[in-house]
Amino acid sequence: MRALLLVLVVLLGVVAASMLWQHRRYVHARRAFAQDQQPLLHSGDVFHVVTFLELAPGSDLFESVGKLRSQLEAGGAARMVYAGKVALNAQHSRQLVEAFGEEVPWDAIVLVQFPSREAWDRTAASEDWKRALAGFARTYSHGMQRAALANLMIPQAFLATRVRQLVTRAPSLYPFEPAPKEEWVIPKEAPFERLSAERELGAQAAVVVNLILPGSEAEVAADRQYVGHMFELMAQMGNGPLHMGRAVTLEKGTRYQNVAIVYYPGVEYFRSMLESRFYQGIIGRKQLGDNQSSITVPILGRL
Repeated sequence: MRALLLVLVVLLGVVAASMLWQHRRYVHARRAFAQDQQPLLHSGDVFHVVTFLELAPGSDLFESVGKLRSQLEAGGAARMVYAGKVALNAQHSRQLVEAFGEEVPWDAIVLVQFPSREAWDRTAASEDWKRALAGFARTYSHGMQRAALANLMIPQAFLATRVRQLVTRAPSLYPFEPAPKEEWVIPKEAPFERLSAERELGAQAAVVVNLILPGSEAEVAADRQYVGHMFELMAQMGNGPLHMGRAVTLEKGTRYQNVAIVYYPGVEYFRSMLESRFYQGIIGRKQLGDNQSSITVPILGRL
């Protein structure tokens, strides 16, 4: 009985140590690579806002986004937790195209944490905020209710998956095997070279910002298969969602259900994934009612 208890204690210790290692691993990637400054725990009242930005002609990206950050954080309550330069607007939301009358070439995206929805409403109604946004050609903001505990457990779900992969000796999905262009499901003229153009800022992180509206039941079932394959890859590679939350409409009458902000280990990795047999073999299952998907590289550390 004593030996059994000792074995149980050792096993629990191994599990706890593995979970702590996984937690620290993901926190390091979040902070050092994605430059994401999200506090790991926060109140349920906290409200997040994703703002898409199109630069005014002749303006500088870092200067413009830096001024916006200073304006937001001046009062000490709001906090910019992520800022990214858009490398590629991979998919333009049908709803945003209808709202703006065209596909907007978004240049940057920021994620800001407010103490509450009321705090955001006061900011959005203020003259200071309106003046701050006046420096951009066009902007669009969407809210997110982010659950701290649920987001905190995502890396542990990846850990459980990775343990299963090791135990079952699942084959490695990386390095990727390139797919001949005749096998591509994504259009053959997809401008993936834009990702490589951002290899300096995106050497260690590419962060995809998604506004998601699920489709029909059949589309949801197909999309679940796509997500499952991506989950397996992320478990192997040690990347994954930085922020997952329920979408909250703030303007333009748009309707999304979820917000997902996902980290990948660099733009070259992301491009090789997109051009691989693995990805081209599953992308046809990604079926959504509507989706705004923008691939960004982190710039918060330069503001």
